[in-house]
Amino acid sequence: MTSSSPTSPNDSPKEPTRRERRRQETIERILDAAMRLMAEQGYEAFTIARLAGDLNYAVGALYRYFKGKDAILAALQLRVVDQIGVDFRTAAAEADALIAREGDLGEADAVLLRVLCAIGVYESLIERQPTHFKLLGLSLGDPRELLAHEVVDMGILPPLRKLLGHVAEQVQAASKVGALEEGDAFRRVVVLWGSVQGVMQLDKLRRFDAELAGQAMTADVVRGLLVGWGADGSRIGELQRRAAGVLEKLSRETLLDPVAAEA
Repeated sequence: MTSSSPTSPNDSPKEPTRRERRRQETIERILDAAMRLMAEQGYEAFTIARLAGDLNYAVGALYRYFKGKDAILAALQLRVVDQIGVDFRTAAAEADALIAREGDLGEADAVLLRVLCAIGVYESLIERQPTHFKLLGLSLGDPRELLAHEVVDMGILPPLRKLLGHVAEQVQAASKVGALEEGDAFRRVVVLWGSVQGVMQLDKLRRFDAELAGQAMTADVVRGLLVGWGADGSRIGELQRRAAGVLEKLSRETLLDPVAAEA
C-alpha cells in the first residue's frame, strides 16, 4: 500500500510563460477591439477584415487566436456573462442596503425585492450596456448551429447556468418564506429569462410604434409570472418601484464610462 506524498511547491499551478502572457494579452486586445467595434458600429459592421484593419493586423493573424468570427463572438459572450455576475453582486449589495436603510419591508417583501433586482440586472442591460444585451441574444436568436457550438466550446454554459442559479436561489428563498408558492426555482428562472429576453427583442420596433416598446412590457411579464407563482399582486408594483431605484444606481455607475463598460 502506497501512501500519498505531501503536496510540494511543484504541485502548485505554474506561472504562465512570457510567451503565454503575450498570447493572452493579444487575445484580450483583439476582444477589446471587437467589443469597441460592435459598440460603435453595430453587429453588422463586425467582420474579421474590419477587425483586423482596426488592429493593424493581417487578416490571417487573427486566425492564430480564433477560429473565426463566431469564436470571437463566443469569447465576447463569456466576457458579458462574467460582467453580469459582477452586476448581480453589486445589485444584491445595494438591495440589502436599501432593505436595512428603509426598514419597512417584511420578510416576504424583502426576498421578492431581491428577486426583482436580480431579474432587473439582466432586463436593464438593454439600456446600460446594449452591446452586451445584443451579444447575449445572438446565440438565442441566431438559427445557425455553428454559433451555438462555438458558445459551448468556449465553456459559456457553466458560468451562464451559475448566473441563472444565482437568481434561482433568490426565487427559492421567496418560496421558503411563503412569498411564492413551492415550485422548481431553476425552471421558473429559465421561464423568466426566456420571457424577458423575448419581450425585450420587441424594443427594436419602438421607433416605429411606441406601443411595441419591449422594455416597457417586461414589468408586466415579470409581474404576471410572479403573481402566477403566488406573489401578492398588490405589493409587486411597489417592490418594482424600489428595485428600479437600485437598478438606476447601477445604471449610473455603468454610464460613467459607457465605452469602457462595453469594451
